[in-house]
Amino acid sequence: MERNLDRASEDARAGIDPGGPTGSFLLLDDQPSYRISGYDRLEPFLVNLASDTDLWMFISSRGGLTAGRVDADGSLFPYVTSDQLHDVHHHTGPVTLIRVVRAESPPLLWEPFSEATVEETGIERNLYKNLSGNQITFEEINHDLGLAFRYRWAGCDAFGWVRTATLENRGKRHVRAEVLDGVRNILPWGAPLQLYQQASNLVDAYKKSEIDPTSNLGIFSLTSGITDRPEALEVLRANTVWCCGLKEFRASPTLDVLDDFRRGRRLHMPVVLNGRRGNYLATTALDLEPEQSARWHLAADIGLDHVRIGDLRNHLAAGEDLREWLDESLRAANENLQRNVASADGLQVTGLPESWFHHFANVLFNNMRGGVFWRNHVVPITDFIDFLRTHNRAAFSRHRARLQESLETPSIRNLREYARATEDADLARLCHEYLPLYFGRRHGDPSRPWNRFEIRVRDRNGEPVLNHEGNWRDIFQNWEALGASFPRFLPGMVARFVNASTVDGFNPYRITREGVDWEVPAPDDPWSNIGYWGDHQIVYLLRLLEAVDRHEPHTLQELLDTEIFSYAEVPYRIKPYSAILKDPRATIVYDSELAARIDERVAKIGNDGKLVLGSDGAVYHVNLLEKLLVPALSKLSNLIPEAGIWMNTQRPEWNDANNALGGGSVSVVTLCSLRRYLAFLADLLEKASDRGLSVSSEVVVWFDRIADVLEQETDVLAMRGLDPKRRKAIMDALGTAFTEYRERVYARSFSGRRELTPSQIARFCRTACAWVDHSIAANRRDDGLYHTYNQLSFSSDGSSVSITRLQEMLEGQVAVLSSGAIEPAEAVAILEQLFASDLYRPDQRSFLLYPARELPGFLGKNIVPDDRIEAIPLARG
Repeated sequence: MERNLDRASEDARAGIDPGGPTGSFLLLDDQPSYRISGYDRLEPFLVNLASDTDLWMFISSRGGLTAGRVDADGSLFPYVTSDQLHDVHHHTGPVTLIRVVRAESPPLLWEPFSEATVEETGIERNLYKNLSGNQITFEEINHDLGLAFRYRWAGCDAFGWVRTATLENRGKRHVRAEVLDGVRNILPWGAPLQLYQQASNLVDAYKKSEIDPTSNLGIFSLTSGITDRPEALEVLRANTVWCCGLKEFRASPTLDVLDDFRRGRRLHMPVVLNGRRGNYLATTALDLEPEQSARWHLAADIGLDHVRIGDLRNHLAAGEDLREWLDESLRAANENLQRNVASADGLQVTGLPESWFHHFANVLFNNMRGGVFWRNHVVPITDFIDFLRTHNRAAFSRHRARLQESLETPSIRNLREYARATEDADLARLCHEYLPLYFGRRHGDPSRPWNRFEIRVRDRNGEPVLNHEGNWRDIFQNWEALGASFPRFLPGMVARFVNASTVDGFNPYRITREGVDWEVPAPDDPWSNIGYWGDHQIVYLLRLLEAVDRHEPHTLQELLDTEIFSYAEVPYRIKPYSAILKDPRATIVYDSELAARIDERVAKIGNDGKLVLGSDGAVYHVNLLEKLLVPALSKLSNLIPEAGIWMNTQRPEWNDANNALGGGSVSVVTLCSLRRYLAFLADLLEKASDRGLSVSSEVVVWFDRIADVLEQETDVLAMRGLDPKRRKAIMDALGTAFTEYRERVYARSFSGRRELTPSQIARFCRTACAWVDHSIAANRRDDGLYHTYNQLSFSSDGSSVSITRLQEMLEGQVAVLSSGAIEPAEAVAILEQLFASDLYRPDQRSFLLYPARELPGFLGKNIVPDDRIEAIPLARG
């Protein structure tokens, strides 16, 4: 059953005390797995179980769990935050009692995984998770009794979540064991998350738990829909739990049987429970010879209708042994998940199991967040036609018939070539944007209660759903890795990125199959805020561009002058530079009238209504050159010489360590990303044919203004320690240029086109690189590391701006190392200094985001120094 995969456990290699919890790689039931021995001596931790379908589970190392399908509203066990999950094992999830009957002695009661036995010397506990990340096994070995009990959670689409329990006789004598095993606190179908979290007692009152006497099938339902309206509201679906693998057993939904079993009393096994939490508790007796084991399954699923429940009941009542069917479904689910990960190059075997386990997990979670492509580079034409219909009804009407006739299952390259031949910019744009992804989901977990997840893998008819959605920062980061396995979709990823960026060079909050999404004002919700994240935006776009350039070097050159790209119209308006100076934390206004107009456009033309339209009412198209230029100008307009890029769009930095710094902080991280981006653009444009390319007139004016500022102030590049007034003057010139551009475009959109040559923009990028290099160098610390974030402070008359450097942070070093601004020798010195810095944790052999800090206690806060009090006459008097 178990076989080691590594010659020595990783903990032995790491020098961890073997007396404490240890880890090792092995084969468990022929599956590569990782085992933590003595896991119960660790602080409790949360585990996420994956599945090949819409099943989800979050489980504590203590055994408490929540699980279900699709989202938190489809919970089988109550969905609670991670801290509570570590405590719910007392009343939610699995429970097992074993009474060992002995001929000459009183029976012994053993309750695996209970806290009552945690200190017993004869108890050994192990926790296993398989390579695929979709199975977890808890094991307790009672050496005194010579028994081992384990249970495994795994999911399959046919049966939901399956708990497989095994009791093994490892002793030398026959054992008779009375067993009570099951799961507690099972939810009924139809109780929404918010309702049972806020009114759990009310939901309990509507609960009905039944055990069908002919099949031992557990049915958990609501007696009616929960509403305060005077209406009949039936709930015609139920959650189910059933057992197979035990020859003779009885089941009950009441917890009273637990107390009776513990006390050795005759078990009262009612089959109906009203108005209380539902459970499924089965009791049986087992006879085990030495080295013999008994194995059984509990299968739990949600939302079954009467037809499915009736069919399941018939199978069980007929005495059919469903174990083989269950086992085959679980094997298929595991193979499906491995196939999913394999499609994105997630399978590898090396001499180090920790390496290929880690790689598999990385690819799996990457696929879960960003999605994975349907069938390599093939496009399901029916789905593309539906995508076209939802985005642009006019383009759908123009091309639907020809698409159906001409193409069946084209490759993405063939689809784009077809669109190019039509000379229809809308069709070409949407062919580039179309990404047939599935398996992705809105990310979220019980540690982030504000972030609701959703797993949509099939529609109401059970057909596969091609869908993706997520926070733009996360989804593009995931697509970067996905592009290495599906390189022909890389131009589409770039198109999705640039078409989701605004006229002012930012990306809205979410990216979905339907287009873009943004937050709306919700003053009473502390987890809601409008604005743009500016940090890391440039580097995500750059990574995609670099990947395209590696795989298809000609593609970017071809797209530079191809006008099939667009601007997202987000109902945010960035305030003028003068207003930003007054309050850099409140810099964006939500334009509710524009939001209403966007909604009207979407209803009329499709999701393309969320894009900037031209005077003719059609989508305003530009070339890739313009779309790559705008975010560079946006960042340079917020350049603070010798400090970094000013983060002033109301959202805090990506680095959670700096959430409170939004508005007044300046990012060296983005500065370094911008440097690499500018160098990439310069290289790209210097290879291009130097002919005039069409760019929106307002963008050209903005470009000229920024270029003039940078070229006229080049003497600054020879300075070190820039004068605060000179810094403020440059900052004013750049910020004012950006304001004038925004005001023109906000008021009148784009008025026409002018030409810029690639050589003009390449020279501009080289000049801007010199400014960025100067500012990066100014952020070098005395110890050889680099500052990561800085803070601004303005003089009382507003004529100068000073910089306050924050503590060292890991991100800054990573950004500088990847910027291209330093020589190899300095890069080596930075790496060496990192290991000598406070960022390094020798005990973990890893790095911290920033050094651990000892914060003042409560009484150490809100203290005004004596000298400050003395300076106030009223207080002094």
